[in-house]
Amino acid sequence: MTTTPSLTVFGASGRIGQPLLHYLSAAGIPTLAVTRDLARATPLPAVQWVQADMADPASLAPVLRESGAVFLLSNYSPSLVTEQLNVLKVAQRYGQAHIVKLSSGAADSAATAPVARAHGQVEAVLRASGLAWTLLRPEGFMQNWLTGLARAVQHERRIYEATGEGRRPYLDARDVAEVACTILANPAPHAKQTYTLTGDEALSYGQVATLISHVLGEPVTFVSQTSAEARQRLAGFGVPVSVIDTLLDYAECQRSGLAARVSPAVATLLNRPARTVAAFIQEHRHHFA
Repeated sequence: MTTTPSLTVFGASGRIGQPLLHYLSAAGIPTLAVTRDLARATPLPAVQWVQADMADPASLAPVLRESGAVFLLSNYSPSLVTEQLNVLKVAQRYGQAHIVKLSSGAADSAATAPVARAHGQVEAVLRASGLAWTLLRPEGFMQNWLTGLARAVQHERRIYEATGEGRRPYLDARDVAEVACTILANPAPHAKQTYTLTGDEALSYGQVATLISHVLGEPVTFVSQTSAEARQRLAGFGVPVSVIDTLLDYAECQRSGLAARVSPAVATLLNRPARTVAAFIQEHRHHFA
């Protein structure tokens, strides 16, 4: 590695990292894409892939030494806080990086849900770190529907959730990636800003079922579960307890009406409306059919 681009992306091979790299590449912005597994690397113009592990601080110095901006993302695990703090500590050593952290819409260091608590803890350290920072707090990814929910629709024409009639402004992960690209390309105006990222319309799962029904031309039914029923169902699929706890916390927030607020941030930052649920379902029809 003879030169280090001025922008570093962690979580580069994931569902947000991949479209982010495509946006950065299309814009011709030199980018260092970090992955633990180079087999997952996708060659793109202006993108240089490098292997590093957030759990290994020694591996992080080469990818942060000259970075002017860093996109900080990692999948949830019990070590999320330790790994992301490793990145912040190494970035502090060099001092010039602007950290754009992909957080959670429910981030709170005192939260009972493990995922929300972990992100809240990292946010608190980042704010006090002396580094420039921007926080992205997305709500309810539509892409989450393409696994368990889609299978239930395929096999049973049902959606099982413990959200009741509560609504949430579901968001396309590609909009998050485009927002991140916009900020990383010119981070200074976004310093010390926290952006809640949502879609432009809050929908219940009953309404989502209706939209899927229209696309498939067959009725899809929303089955409103209790928290206990949802926990049992998720445990049956082998979902880790910490993730179940977080999902049920989010579900209760939605059921109680606290998740329905629509943020204008996506439309404002991208100068266009957020992608819609109806368009997402049509585009991904084969997952539900």
